[in-house]
Amino acid sequence: MANIAQSVNVISPFMTTKDGLVKQTTWWPLLLFSRYMRGHTIATHTSSSCYEGETEPKWLKSAGETPWLDVSATVGEDGSVNLVVVNVHPDESFEVELDGMKGDNRSVEAYTVTGDRWEVVNTAEKEEVG
Repeated sequence: MANIAQSVNVISPFMTTKDGLVKQTTWWPLLLFSRYMRGHTIATHTSSSCYEGETEPKWLKSAGETPWLDVSATVGEDGSVNLVVVNVHPDESFEVELDGMKGDNRSVEAYTVTGDRWEVVNTAEKEEVG
C-alpha cells in the first residue's frame, strides 16, 4: 500500500468531479490497510489452488506458483491479530479456514471489499465496489 504515488485523480484512490469526490476501487483496501494492518508482520501459510494459465511476461510462471488467495497478517501492540485475505480469482469464491487462532474470548470483525464482477469500477454515477 506504500506505493500509492498520488492522492487525487489519474492513478489515485480518489477522483474529483464537479459534484464531489469518487472513491475508486483501490480506496477501500487502502482504508482498511491503513486502519488495521499496523504492528508487526506475521508469517502466514496459505494453501489454495493456483493459477495455471499463461502469464505475461512468460518467465513469471517459472518464479513460483500463484495461489488464488493472497494473505498477509500483522499483530498489533495490543496483541490484536489482523488478517487480510484477497481472492484474485475472477469467478470463484472460496471458503477460508483459519487455524492457529486459539482462545475462547476472541472477537472477530470481518470487512469485505467486493463488486458484482471483477472488472467493475466506481464512477461519479455509480459506486459498484465498496
